[in-house]
Amino acid sequence: MKFRVIAFVCLLGLCGMWAAMAQNQADSVLLYENTALDKLLKLQGDVSDFVFREANVLQRGPMFRLLPSVKRTPGYGFSFGLGGAVSFYTDKTNLRLSRSEVPLYFSVAFSKPFSYSIGCDPVLYLASDALRLRAEISYRNWLEYYFGVGYSLNHSPQYGKDRYTYESRMVRFKPNVQLRLGNRFLYGGVVVDVWNEKVANPELFVASDPHFLELGGGESSHSATGTGVGLNVCYDSRDVPNDAYRGIYLSAEAMLYTTALGGNVKYGTVAVDYRQYVQLQGRKQVLAWNITSSNVLGNHVPFMRYATIGGVNTFRGYYNYQYRDKSMLTAQVEYRYWLQVGGNWGVLLNRFGFAAWAGTGVIGENIVRYDHLLPQAGVGIRFALRDRLNFRFDVAHNPIDGDTLWYMSFSEAF
Repeated sequence: MKFRVIAFVCLLGLCGMWAAMAQNQADSVLLYENTALDKLLKLQGDVSDFVFREANVLQRGPMFRLLPSVKRTPGYGFSFGLGGAVSFYTDKTNLRLSRSEVPLYFSVAFSKPFSYSIGCDPVLYLASDALRLRAEISYRNWLEYYFGVGYSLNHSPQYGKDRYTYESRMVRFKPNVQLRLGNRFLYGGVVVDVWNEKVANPELFVASDPHFLELGGGESSHSATGTGVGLNVCYDSRDVPNDAYRGIYLSAEAMLYTTALGGNVKYGTVAVDYRQYVQLQGRKQVLAWNITSSNVLGNHVPFMRYATIGGVNTFRGYYNYQYRDKSMLTAQVEYRYWLQVGGNWGVLLNRFGFAAWAGTGVIGENIVRYDHLLPQAGVGIRFALRDRLNFRFDVAHNPIDGDTLWYMSFSEAF
């Protein structure tokens, strides 16, 4: 089992290194190259200016965009999100500089009890991109399912709200300061993470779970506070971070959470995220792949902070936090294709694209000992609202639990 997992990951890695040497290093070219479609995009920009006071993309002015989302997951039903993002250039004369972005979003799920979350994840590119500032700022009051730790407990779960749920009330602030390290694509910096989470109204299974009781959980609630500091190293050569056609993204982060900084839990985390993108046949096709590893270290890790698999932007065949253990490893490949239709119909049809992906993941008790494979696959439809900003509708299936999940959101999953 362990050999097959390692072999699969190594194969993807070798493909990545080969593609990195072979891919074209020419300047990025926009997706659309027909006159009629350019006129349609200009009309859309004019309407956007009127509705959202949004500047023309070519003027490199500030822009505003809406960020609605809809998803459905077993046990939860439907959840809805609405937000907005302001993006801008900190230096309009630097053509290599990416847009800084400050998004604010609000999500709700009309379950019982009512669940909601608020978040802001700003990304700022400063000092001619020699300095990058990122942060995760969020608050949530959300009904969560918890089936225990390990594959056997999480496999084919029964979504009983009177047995497997709790209310998560969490606030988090995680800033990250990065400096360029010589190479214009390489950055490194310091990460700080401060969070507090209250587990309220645990149902029967959660209230009797040993991981909950170990942290002092009672019949009504348990609260934990984490204060951590760590290091992050990132290599990022993507042409457009939110919708890359080519380039590599590789991030490695190590965190230490300690009571010396004011928290009441002690553990460590190590996470790696590798993504690569290659353009195929005239820029209308993209092959992308992603390998992630997330690990927690320690003997008294809060069950809420275990490594997990699933979600709209990570492993779409499984819902958020379904499988959890101390170590997680995933690998997936996605093929993206945009229609190429001539004539008058091309004005409309060339705004549509399709995606198909497949991958597998594993969880385990440590970084070298994993349990069963967790495969997943899916297909999706894309619609270009404007160049490099897509609406997506994805349907994903995992054969392990027989779940089919679907999502509507913006930008690509990775």
